[in-house]
Amino acid sequence: MVKGRAVVKFGAAALVALCLLSLLLPTAALPAVPDTAEGPRLMRFSPRGGEVLGRDTTVALSFDRRMDLESLARAVRFEPPLAFSVSGESECMVVPDVFLSPATAYVFRLSPGIAEDLEGRAFEGEVEISFTTRGDGVSLEIPAFSFQGEVVEGNDPQSVASVIDFGVGHYPGTGRPGKGNFVIMAHASGQIDFPFNHLFDLRDGDEIKLSYGGRDYLYRWSEGRVVSETEMRILDPTPNAVLTAFVCCAENGRPSPTLHPSYRYVVRASLYGVSPGHWTKN
Repeated sequence: MVKGRAVVKFGAAALVALCLLSLLLPTAALPAVPDTAEGPRLMRFSPRGGEVLGRDTTVALSFDRRMDLESLARAVRFEPPLAFSVSGESECMVVPDVFLSPATAYVFRLSPGIAEDLEGRAFEGEVEISFTTRGDGVSLEIPAFSFQGEVVEGNDPQSVASVIDFGVGHYPGTGRPGKGNFVIMAHASGQIDFPFNHLFDLRDGDEIKLSYGGRDYLYRWSEGRVVSETEMRILDPTPNAVLTAFVCCAENGRPSPTLHPSYRYVVRASLYGVSPGHWTKN
């Protein structure tokens, strides 16, 4: 037992001596540990660029890990400028909020050093995609009053309203088929037999179809109401896919007996299906 205690005392003294000696000797810096953490890599993207594409084109970005969508959105730019949304995780979709203009050149850019993964590591690559849109248009069908025709388009609401005649026009800068708030406008009057005089008669279950790019976007009536001509909220973007149609009307919500009335009758229809090819009513 005495021997055991002596060994313990000697070991402790030696340890103290070694510690003191280490303070007197010069020290070398520890080698730096290399930072092996890599930023996210872009594995593939589409479109590839230099193509003629549909006006409902989206950009797909496939990373090797989950990305922070807010930073990814800050890194994205379109020319001409477009509002857009970003969704996904590692497979990310950049979707313009509006229907792209026909026969127009666009450039998509993803700037370096802004988009980050969930650990805060930045994507240092740069992407630029140039493409041109087709010149094709959208068609509309409303079986309840046997309307079928092409949707007129233009750069501003007044130019569209001046040429739609007995047809229907897309309110510029709103929605796209199957996404957001796609707004259409038409003429209605108590003096002229416009097809959209029958918009007032749509009811629950009535269906409206937009067709574009080989797909039919099927909407179903959800509400009809009268608003003031200054009520611009009917044009606001929506998180869900809806179709908004409006015409001039009298205060009671019927075709107006006078020209240029101060009220609009608004129909909202919600998307309930998308199908390829020809649509047949259920």
